[in-house]
Amino acid sequence: MQIERVPLPGIGVGYTMHTSEGQVLGVVCHRNGRRDVVVYAPGDPDTVERSVTLSPAEAQEMAELLHPIATIDHVTHLERHREAISVAELPVPAASPYDGRTLAEAVARTQGVSVIAVIRDGHTLTAPGSGHVLAHGDVLIAAGGQQGIGELSRALVHTDP
Repeated sequence: MQIERVPLPGIGVGYTMHTSEGQVLGVVCHRNGRRDVVVYAPGDPDTVERSVTLSPAEAQEMAELLHPIATIDHVTHLERHREAISVAELPVPAASPYDGRTLAEAVARTQGVSVIAVIRDGHTLTAPGSGHVLAHGDVLIAAGGQQGIGELSRALVHTDP
């Protein structure tokens, strides 16, 4: 797939792509963080058929819905004995099967991982209980072996828990 990037002086940057069905879609990234999702008219890539304006937060949520990926952000200054233990930040994306489910359900299939904190809306809950209900946008602070942290990260984004 090819994505074209075009600078838009005084506005920001525009991106366009062609779908496999021949539709032309675009995103206009304004300098203030606003995003416009654009659908161009069939056969006329200069005519906007429809557009939707998203705030920066809405654009982030939409991106998570369209592409939930397992991302592990290691907290390197907290890691000790790299071979034995890692500490990582694991986001709960909007499309997570554990959005609205308990922490116990999320960690049930992982070995040797403890969630030592949950960050929600800028507030940190340390030592959350197993009954703590997760929500998209939460960031889990997990400690454990690298394999277990990877398993938990993947579980948070898969649609079949």
